[in-house]
Amino acid sequence: MKKLTFILLTAWASSAYAQGTDEPFFHLRKFYGASNIGTGRSQAMGGAFTALGGDQSNAYINPAGIGFYNRSEFSGTLSFAGNSTKANYIGTETKTNRSPLDIGHMGVIFSRDGIGSRVKKSNFAITYSNLNNFNNTYQFSGSNPDHSISDSFSELANGSGLTPSQIKEDYDKYNNAPDGYSMAVMGGLLYYENGKYFVNEDALPIEQTGTVKESGNLGQLSLAYGANFDDKTYLGASLGIQSLRFDRSTAYNEFFPSNAIHLRSQYYDNELSITGTGFNLTVGIIQRLNDQFNIGASISTPTFLWVRDSFIQYAGVNAVNPGSVMYYNNAQTAVDEFTYRITSPLKASAGVSAYLPKKVGVISVEAEYRGYSRMGIKAKDAGTWSDAQDGLIQDEYKDVVNLKAGIELRHGIGRLRGGFNYIQDPLRYASDYNVKKNNIISSIGLGIRNNTFFADLTYSRSVNTGAYNPYVLDAGDHYSVTYKQTRGWVGISIGTFL
Repeated sequence: MKKLTFILLTAWASSAYAQGTDEPFFHLRKFYGASNIGTGRSQAMGGAFTALGGDQSNAYINPAGIGFYNRSEFSGTLSFAGNSTKANYIGTETKTNRSPLDIGHMGVIFSRDGIGSRVKKSNFAITYSNLNNFNNTYQFSGSNPDHSISDSFSELANGSGLTPSQIKEDYDKYNNAPDGYSMAVMGGLLYYENGKYFVNEDALPIEQTGTVKESGNLGQLSLAYGANFDDKTYLGASLGIQSLRFDRSTAYNEFFPSNAIHLRSQYYDNELSITGTGFNLTVGIIQRLNDQFNIGASISTPTFLWVRDSFIQYAGVNAVNPGSVMYYNNAQTAVDEFTYRITSPLKASAGVSAYLPKKVGVISVEAEYRGYSRMGIKAKDAGTWSDAQDGLIQDEYKDVVNLKAGIELRHGIGRLRGGFNYIQDPLRYASDYNVKKNNIISSIGLGIRNNTFFADLTYSRSVNTGAYNPYVLDAGDHYSVTYKQTRGWVGISIGTFL
């Protein structure tokens, strides 16, 4: 089995960061992992709307469903997420809770009569959907009997071939370091003797603590059109304009035992910011077979997302005395920026919906294909490097088929809903990275609807796992933080017919 030995944190062209994730190309999995999104009704029914129409989520899922509208509509959805994350590091478990509030969906439908005898309705939609929410915080701590983050920096420094005087000359010229190991030299984490770098403090065990905070989202503005032909065939298309914001800050500390000679403690912090804008196209069809059954299909092109990474690192020490460090007690790197283009997975869905007798409800099921192995990364003026990344993606990622199902029961103005998502992990070797292979999202919901307005309430729950390295060593004997995130989110939708 082929397994990647490098760690990718940011600035994809860089090969030497002290911190990272066990997962290869973790950005892609995080940004374009499947989730349960959209209106409260859609979330409650597991997003199974490929063969159902009349919901604003159709603008993103299958725009043919926009053709089902007989009148104009405006609605919005607020999402309240309760995140509970348990992190385990060297046998110590730490629990962190966070509850952010976000706009889950907002949109308007413009419905008008069609032209000619066959086109019954010609409808337009403008919607915004929060496709992925990255809000997460976890803390970790443990007693390390073997090594320090300085061991990682010393490996990188010894591989550079630079002397401390060369590093200092560059640092004093620009008032920052070009990379992490130079920062560690200037910030007091390392010392130099007999042509080699060593950790400045080797007393063990070391109490290590850290906090990782993530925030941001991937949102999509959809401009969609749907047409109704003879109340039997529904066709639609949409342009999706995506906006990305992902921020992650890490605060990491090491506290040495009382017999330490040079340092009492040291720290390493970093800040990562990723922003981007891109677009995609979706086309779809829903065919009414009879009064009971619909079938539907849609296909979305990959999103072409232009991205900018920004990354900065900080490090410093609490020295026993001023002579314990070569130069300074703290240092930082320059802001490392890198631009590139991401090609997301192609997505295609097919489904069937069935109306229950006497129109007391509807059931919908579908399968969704995502072509993760064909994701791509392109950097301007770095064609050879870009081709190499695409090859690594194909080695590490696989195409998947996700399953969705939803049910809605109706009585008067009341609605009772339930949904289910079975989401496959796209990593070929997920167990190697301490990542759960598959994920299940379950959801329930209530709603009311009359001739003038509607309101929906939904609750969804999912469990995700992952891994994070405070630092890595060439020998691979570093410790990883494994975490389990349980997310329960409430969606509230309110809408009116225009």
